[in-house]
Amino acid sequence: MKLSKIFGIDYFRYQLLAWRVCGALHFSEGNYCSWATVACIVMFLPGPMLLGELFSHDDPLETNYKFCTTITTMSNFVKFSLYVTQLTKLLNVQKLIVQLDARVSGKDQVLRRENMFKHTQRISKLFLITYVVLSIFAGVPFILERERSLPFRMWFPFDWKKSNIAFIGALTFQEIAIFFQLLQNYPGDSFPPLALFVVSEQCQLLILRISKIGYGSRNLKKNEQDLVDCIKDQNTLYSLLELIHTMISLPMMIQFLVIGINSAVTLFGLVFYVESLSDRIFYVFFLLGLTLQTFPLCYYGTKVQESFEDLHYAVFCSNWVDQSATYRGYMLIISERTKRQQILLAGNLVPIHLSTFVACCKGAYSYFTLMADRDGQGSFL
Repeated sequence: MKLSKIFGIDYFRYQLLAWRVCGALHFSEGNYCSWATVACIVMFLPGPMLLGELFSHDDPLETNYKFCTTITTMSNFVKFSLYVTQLTKLLNVQKLIVQLDARVSGKDQVLRRENMFKHTQRISKLFLITYVVLSIFAGVPFILERERSLPFRMWFPFDWKKSNIAFIGALTFQEIAIFFQLLQNYPGDSFPPLALFVVSEQCQLLILRISKIGYGSRNLKKNEQDLVDCIKDQNTLYSLLELIHTMISLPMMIQFLVIGINSAVTLFGLVFYVESLSDRIFYVFFLLGLTLQTFPLCYYGTKVQESFEDLHYAVFCSNWVDQSATYRGYMLIISERTKRQQILLAGNLVPIHLSTFVACCKGAYSYFTLMADRDGQGSFL
């Protein structure tokens, strides 16, 4: 089954739709001779064009603005390319999630799964609203300028100021590029925290199943089979986590590398140079977007680690005292396997953990103070 035809991954339906529209799914299937190639060119051609005029203006706010967008554009290109090579694994991710969802039983588990689905949709919409506001304040305020201008000052092989046709062509290109940039950035930023949240909640559902064994049935054989089924669920959960980790590891490494500098440059422009209300709103939402790229990811990475640690105690919450020796043997197997910490590493180097988010904030503050100390006297003034 082709990935571009799948609509069944309900937890990630917005992300799949965005990847489908921007052509990532076509590329992942090896279909390079399609409209997706044109969309990809439109998405990433602004990067070199922005670099062409990055430091060609005396206005510090303009330089700051273009520096932020250039870093974002270039890093997005790398992340998009890395995701394209991994998207076919979503088929296996879907199968594993379906297996775990099929094991949900009881009102408490059903309610938790429903809340999990609703929460994934709320997170997706939060990312979507943030990027929609960013696209509006990136692509619209140029209309208020007295002179003819574009959303971004970038290099063009023609003079767009002297011809209406050239101006309309340059404007159309930039607006389409802004749309596709945010469209491909949205799934790349929102999928990792959503995927880790789903893993964390599936682990909590498994904890509920394990902790209830032995209380609703006195049939020792049935309880043994229930625990064996939970061990199989544990294997499925490990496989799901490993798949997701391989998908997001390298893109998140790129994200952690650029987030400190980008946050510092954005905050520097917001504090020292922004004057108009539209620019201030753009910078605030751009900073919010940078925060959304890291905080939810690190938060749910921490939740995944904590949830897998709780599995060890869930076994002893079951009614193991009244069970058979076979059950207790299975219990030792599952408890020993849960002792291994599930630490997620971006690029096999950086932990996907709240401590990393704090480190990114410290790094951003260090860059900010370095730029703000313009007189070399340790003062921001």
